[in-house]
Amino acid sequence: MRKISKRSAVVLGAAGVVVVAGVAYAAWSSSGAGTGSVSSTTSVNSAITPGSSGTALYPGGGTDFTVTIDNPNDYPVVVTGISAGSSDEVNGCAAGTVTSAIPGTTPGTIAAKGSRTYTLHATMNANAGDACKSQTFTLPLTATLASNA
Repeated sequence: MRKISKRSAVVLGAAGVVVVAGVAYAAWSSSGAGTGSVSSTTSVNSAITPGSSGTALYPGGGTDFTVTIDNPNDYPVVVTGISAGSSDEVNGCAAGTVTSAIPGTTPGTIAAKGSRTYTLHATMNANAGDACKSQTFTLPLTATLASNA
């Protein structure tokens, strides 16, 4: 049998340590693959509620009034517009006797679960008849909103 020199024994021993270390490293390494998932929410429509009603109208006159728009969503929205409204027939007072307009700009961000008040302007036609005295006019309005997150 052949005798291994001291130098050869050290070299072989070092090589053995490297091989064992490589096996140990390989035994503890791993990787994985797969997927993740998320889902989106759905939008909830806002509501417009009356605020102040301004001063009393008369033929040819106008007044400012306020409405509040709420945001029931979990994210902020921006109001991109508010439609003009026109009154329905009320106790003999003709439909369209009172109209609303939005003075100035309407955009504005409403925080998540928040609300914001807007000022609009209502005008009564100059030819409004006596049937329009002492009436309350409801003006249908629609707001358009977009997410602003």
